[in-house]
Order: sequence, then C-alpha cells, then structure tokens
Amino acid sequence: MITLEVNSKIDGRWLYGSLAGVGEPTVILDAGLGDTSEIWSKIQPDIASFSSVLSYDRAGLGRSGIAPIPRTCKDIVSDLRNLLSAANLHSPYILVAHSWSGINARWYANQYPDEIAGVVLIDPVHEDKYEQFEKVLSDERTNRMWASVKDPSKNDENIDRIASIEQVHSTKHNFDFPLIVLTRATDSDELNIIETNLQAEFLKLSPESKQYFSKYDDHYIQNSEPELVIDAIRQVVEFVRKR
Repeated sequence: MITLEVNSKIDGRWLYGSLAGVGEPTVILDAGLGDTSEIWSKIQPDIASFSSVLSYDRAGLGRSGIAPIPRTCKDIVSDLRNLLSAANLHSPYILVAHSWSGINARWYANQYPDEIAGVVLIDPVHEDKYEQFEKVLSDERTNRMWASVKDPSKNDENIDRIASIEQVHSTKHNFDFPLIVLTRATDSDELNIIETNLQAEFLKLSPESKQYFSKYDDHYIQNSEPELVIDAIRQVVEFVRKR
C-alpha cells in the first residue's frame, strides 16, 4: 500500500493524516477515544484497494500537535475538516467511526449533511448510555461513573463528554445515506446488553440502515474481525457509487 502523509497547520499546531488508495468517495477512519491512526492498520490497506482512505491522529495523539483543552466533538470535526481541505479531498465522504468517535461522526453528519455520503459505526457509544447505566448500577458505581464522565481530565483526550453529548442532541435529525452499525457479540453482562440495545436505536436514523454482529465479544472489531469492517465499508462505497 502506497501511503501519503497529509498535514494541516491549525493555529500553529499540526494535524497528521495518512492517505492511501484512489477513487471516491473518500473513506475517513476516526479512531476511538485515546487511540491513534495505528488502530486501523489491519483494514486501511484493504480499503485502499477499492477507494481512497484517510486515517488520522486527533489533536494530542500520535503525530498530531496538542490543542487547547477541553475538547468537544465540534472542535474535533473542525480539525478534521481543515485536514480534509488541506489534503484536497472532496466531499461527500464516508465516515467510519469507532466507539466514542461515533459521537463525532454523528455531529459531523448533523451539522454538514451535504458532506457525508455514508456512515459505518463500529461498536459506537450512544449518547444516552450513561443515563441507562445509572438505572442498573449501584449508587457508588453511579457516582464514580458520573465523576469520570463529567471531568474531561479523566479521559485520554480531555474530551468534555457532557458538552459533546449536548452538541449531538441539539443538532439531531435523520438522514437518507447508508448507515451500518457493527456491534460486538452480546454476552450476559447487563451493561453490554444495554449498549447492544442502544446501538439498535441508530438504525432509526436512516431508511438505508443495517446492523451486523461480530462473532467476538471484543470492542475493537477492526482488530478481532477486520473482514467484517472491510465488508461493511465496501457495501457503503458500492451503494454510494451506484446512486
């Protein structure tokens, strides 16, 4: 796979990306909270065989410079759009987001729907998950959960999760693009069952939506079952090209 480093300078800091493949729509890989672009190493080469694909390091991770904190999904999407412009990559894009970055992807699609052709959510975080967890956790565990969620310094990127969730709530609407949700295998853990049920709610966002389950109870589906992720992305790319 031939890759090209792409960089964007934003307010004196650099944002790093790795671009591979040719053809549109461009697939954008957005890693989960605290993860770098390296997390996509098992799937980016395969995606590059049928479309252009960009992975990148968010501010403060990998080879990207540190940004002012705390951060919200609005800040993250602003950075990404600057990087895409610097790399001369044209919309509409296909967003592939893992875990917490599903919040970023949904805010992007809510705010700039004309720039998005499709979305693949990999075991994504639902914005209502903490309220649902609170219903089954003990008071002690609930207090610890909210103490962590409400304090940006308690996560690897200093993300203000509450503000980000509010941003998604304030711009929420439905779409007509293809949307695929990939969910890890459900076990007997009560919290895992809650998350699985919440992820099914994403199917209501688009009439062109599907949900597939991994064979493994592994949050990192792109590592444990990369072929499932690659196939989902290929489906969306082919759907978009036929439109």
